[in-house]
Formats: sequence, structure tokens, C-alpha cells
Amino acid sequence: MSTRPLVLLAHGSRRPGPSSVLSRTAERVGTILPEVEVRTGYVELQPPDPATALEGLVDPVVLPFFLARGYHVVHDVPAAVERHGSGTVTGHLGVEAHLVEAVAQRLHEASAPLGGLAGLDHIVLGAAGSRQAVALEEVEAITRLLEARLGREVTPAYLSAARPSVRDAVSTARARGAGRVGVATYLLAEGRFHRALHSTGADVVAAPIGDHPALAELVALRYREQVA
Repeated sequence: MSTRPLVLLAHGSRRPGPSSVLSRTAERVGTILPEVEVRTGYVELQPPDPATALEGLVDPVVLPFFLARGYHVVHDVPAAVERHGSGTVTGHLGVEAHLVEAVAQRLHEASAPLGGLAGLDHIVLGAAGSRQAVALEEVEAITRLLEARLGREVTPAYLSAARPSVRDAVSTARARGAGRVGVATYLLAEGRFHRALHSTGADVVAAPIGDHPALAELVALRYREQVA
């Protein structure tokens, strides 16, 4: 039996940052799974679209390259596979220790000039936000895992569509006596949302997950789960 190809489908952006994260992650996955053809595509805003990414593939494994279970994960990616006529959809990136490790490392890097996490009085997890309850539940779950990883209290907060906002969470922490507040970034790439985090009044804003090696390891895990 031939090895099933892997297609990563992400949101898409008019800026180069998110697409470079996807392409670099795909390259890393290719080194972990050298026998697997790895392709990338986007559900909107930029090419290649899902139909183009899937063209010519037989029984592909399709991974929704999204942190949370929102509309694109539930509807757009499965619909693209159905239109293609073959293939299966894996779980999205979801609530996994791989992501927690990446978020924690980015925060450690950002807080190093202040002496590391010891230099922060409170930590806020900055996420995109969603109107989907299940997506918010996943952010809450990631927050609890991050608290366990850091040994610190972490407040989940959002940049859109949900409350509390990151700005409000930072302000609340200060009102409760926190001197320095750091934001752990629960975003995949640079862009509008990450720029907005720098306007929330936090003393430290971590970089996005980006092409952290743990992200490629998680993608490879999702693939192996599907073909096992």
C-alpha cells in the first residue's frame, strides 16, 4: 500500500507571516515523515485553495491547521475533502502539550530581559477569541495546562468575540497589585492580532508559536494517529 499524502489547510492571510509559518512547518514535517508527500493550502484569502492543494491526491490525510475548533475546522475543511471525493480529516491542532511547550518557551524568551518568569507578577494568555463555545473551552483547557507547566496562575483572555479582553485582563491584574504583566501568546503567526497584543498595556508580549519544532511534531502525531 502506498503512503498516504498529507495536506495542511490553514486560514490564509494577505500578509506573508502566516504563510511562512505554514510552509516552514510543512518542511519540518517532511523531515519527520520523509516518506510522506506534504502539501499546504488555505481556506481563504490566498492560494492555493483547498481544491488545488488536493488535486491529484488519492486518499489524502487532511489536517486543519488551526489552534481551536472553529467554523473552518467544523465546516470548511471537511467540505473541501468531501468535494475532493476521497481522504480523511484529522483532528485540528487542539489541546496538546506540544502547543503548551511552544507557548511557554516563547514566554520564557520574551521575559528573559526581566529575569525570566520571576520578573512577572501575573501572566495573561492572549488568544484570538471565537463565538464558538467549544473553541473557548479549548483555550480554557490550554490555560490550565500552561498553569501546570509554568507553576503560575494564568488568566485566559481574548482579542475578539469573547471576554475578558486581553486589555481588560491586564488592567485587572494591575488593579489587584501586579506590577509587571506578561502576555503568553496563543496565536500561530505574526499579524493583526499579535500587533494588537502590544497595545494592551502589558510589559511583556511573547512571540507567536510560529514554526516552533513542537508544532511540526504535533502535526506528525496527528498524521500517525490517522493512518495507524
